Formats: sequence, C-alpha cells, structure tokens
Amino acid sequence: MPVHLCVRILFLAATLVGTPLVSVNAADQSGEPFVFSAEPTVAAGQRVAYDVVHRYETFLNAGDTDGILNLFAPDGVTEWNDKPTFATLQEKRDAYAALFRVARFTTTFGYAGIDDQGETAVVRTYHHKGATVLEDGKQVVDLNRECFVLRRIDGAWKITLYVFNTNLLQGEG
Repeated sequence: MPVHLCVRILFLAATLVGTPLVSVNAADQSGEPFVFSAEPTVAAGQRVAYDVVHRYETFLNAGDTDGILNLFAPDGVTEWNDKPTFATLQEKRDAYAALFRVARFTTTFGYAGIDDQGETAVVRTYHHKGATVLEDGKQVVDLNRECFVLRRIDGAWKITLYVFNTNLLQGEG
C-alpha cells in the first residue's frame, strides 16, 4: 500500500472515531524550533516523537548507522527516492553504510508537523532552503522533505516507516 495512502487512512480513522489529530506547524523556515501545542498532554506526546526524529538527525549527521538502526522497529521500513524499499535490518544497514561512504550531513530538520495519536505518531520534516550535503567531496543542495511514522513498542517510540521526497519547495504548505 502506498505510504501516502497509509497516512491518509490513519488520519481518516482518527477523524471517524472523533479524535482529531493535532498538528502544529513550525514558526518559520529559519531554523526556529518547533512550536509545540499549548495543551500539555498533546505537547508531551509531540516532544517524545520530536526526540526520536531529533536523534535520527543527530545520528545522520554523525554518520552513525547503528544509532539510526536502533531507532527503527523490528519491522520498520525506509523508502528513499529512486531506491528500493529497505525492509530488513541488513537492507537498512547496507543502505545507510553505503550512504555514509559518499555523503556527510550537517542537516538541521525543520518541522512541518508532529501528530500524536497515542500509539502512533507522524512527524513531517523538511530541510531549510539552502541546506547542503557534502556528497563525494562536493556541496550539493539538499531539498528533502521527510515523513516519519512512529509506533509505540514496549513503551518506546520506534520508526516504522521513514520516507522522503525531494522538492524545491521546502517548509511550505
């Protein structure tokens, strides 16, 4: 099932049971921190989901494959532009190891939204305009928008799906 359809089903299900998803947008595109909900319970859930994605960002910037893999659920998958789905632990390990052999990141995620529905959370990020990655020794513009779907497993948030796409419009909409 396509990822966008999975996310739409999640949102539709929440709407049908009368539990609205809360999405709070980042203040702007300049690197300002995410603006969490004023509702303490919602903000607490958002902060836990934010922490997982922020750790992903930290491990990405450190080129730490094992750190990233520890954030994934056992059945978690990742889907990248122009690549096959990486579903097994070994597929993800090989993909990140190959990525880190050619690319060095200094990424700071912008947060387009953090939706927490108890046992599932969806975090949407983007790279700020002008962000670059060092790829094969050359600075390359990095225009990714990401979607992290998290699930609570044994009390801890784990990434069950990580996808991204590349688009010139970042942090808009």
